[in-house]
Amino acid sequence: MPKISVVIPVYNKANYLKKTIKSVLNQDIDDFEIIIIDDGSTDDSAKHIKSFQDERIRYFYQENKGVSVARNKGVSVANSSLIAFLDADDFWYPNHLSEILKLADAFPKAAFFATAYAIQFSSKYVKEYIYPFEKQQVLIDKFYKYAVGVHLFFTSNFAVRKAIFDQLGGFCTNCDAEDTDLFLRLAFQYPMAYSRSLTLVHINEAENSLFAKCSTGKKEKLLTRYEKMEQKDAPLKKYLDASRFAWVLEYKMSGQGANAKKLIKQISISNLNWKQKILIKLPGKCLRLLKKTQIFLRNKHWYVSPFS
Repeated sequence: MPKISVVIPVYNKANYLKKTIKSVLNQDIDDFEIIIIDDGSTDDSAKHIKSFQDERIRYFYQENKGVSVARNKGVSVANSSLIAFLDADDFWYPNHLSEILKLADAFPKAAFFATAYAIQFSSKYVKEYIYPFEKQQVLIDKFYKYAVGVHLFFTSNFAVRKAIFDQLGGFCTNCDAEDTDLFLRLAFQYPMAYSRSLTLVHINEAENSLFAKCSTGKKEKLLTRYEKMEQKDAPLKKYLDASRFAWVLEYKMSGQGANAKKLIKQISISNLNWKQKILIKLPGKCLRLLKKTQIFLRNKHWYVSPFS
């Protein structure tokens, strides 16, 4: 039995897939299996996958059913009690799986695990996201206390104990923002372990990226499932209000003023910082100009965010 199973869902990622798979094969440990679920790709993804001759790679094809079904399928056929996920347009540094295993050994009470990551905004600009915990490895309760406006982790630097994943029913297959939904369901019942070691690079501008796939309206539906809980959980309310704030700006920039006004009413303004309080009042035209400015500055390696 391998120490850890790696699940990679694939849908038309031929341009990125070789680098992704190589990043797993180049890990500084060898005791793992790679489970690739081809979710009905119509490009050369299968060809690239089959070009690798490594007995640790297990390939499965299914008709297109969506990323949640693909990930759940991968877990169902995994041989390890520990599952790490990786999207087909991201890649790991060689230390990723060893860091996950260190966390699992150090924190047996933790149900899920994550590491620090970087986002590649362009070929010349990569920004690191390392949460400033005092210790290199920490056990934390309710990750959303630390993830207001910035992802503490997402699917590609996330791992989970298979038994608990199965117990919770895995990724929701008929809802949107399925990754955040699972993360919250885990956090409501179990602690997580986090490492400040940098192990992942997410390609922000990857074609067909899962990271930004959901439309604003679909993502917003996630919030309705937790309306009652957030009234009794102040950190959860602040976490969800940060999402509402971001989606208000998206609505305004896309000319959906009525949807923006509706969402603003659900936000506790006290949960916003001074920049957010200003931005939320601006018209879409101004926000679009500011967004262009933000992208221009980012391309100059100057990162400006309303969350910091």
